[in-house]
Amino acid sequence: MPRISGSLDEHRAAMRERILIAVREIMTTDGVDKLSMAEVAGRAELNRSVVYNYFADVRALLIAHAEYETTRFTEELHRALEPAVSPTERITVYVRRQLADFAAYPQPAGPELATLLGPDGYRQMHAHVSPLGRLLTDIIEEGVKTGEFAPCDPTATAHLIHACLGAERYPLGQGTRDVDETTDRVTTFVLRSLGADPS
Repeated sequence: MPRISGSLDEHRAAMRERILIAVREIMTTDGVDKLSMAEVAGRAELNRSVVYNYFADVRALLIAHAEYETTRFTEELHRALEPAVSPTERITVYVRRQLADFAAYPQPAGPELATLLGPDGYRQMHAHVSPLGRLLTDIIEEGVKTGEFAPCDPTATAHLIHACLGAERYPLGQGTRDVDETTDRVTTFVLRSLGADPS
């Protein structure tokens, strides 16, 4: 058992992050089918019992991993958006950061996750992603108000854009598509669909 330093809450937070980083490494290098409590313990250099103290099973690990990665990405995205002023600039940053993240941190395809998690677990996992949907909706709504984007339903349009991005998640994660080409193609498509100037 690792030596406890700092407060108990700090120790638990550090241990949880250590376990979730191990989950990310396994999923990135070996795929979700290699994910097990024993494999996570080994990668995190912990006893298996320690992992069970934090997570009941692989399903709980996957849900926590989704929350952890969404929080990480959201924080990185907000920093990247700070210098972007116009809605067109902001949505370009949004699309490009999403696709880059898909390539850097491969995730299982949606149907594969749905099978592993079951309907309730899948819904629970997706609840962590909803703040991103709201952020994208806000960008689109601002673009419509300023006249940069064509009139549309911002919420419905955000769903369509996320579907477009989601279609690239698996091939980018598997390395079967070029990241730069995919990013240019998808960014141009999204901007044109909004009635924005992709140049």
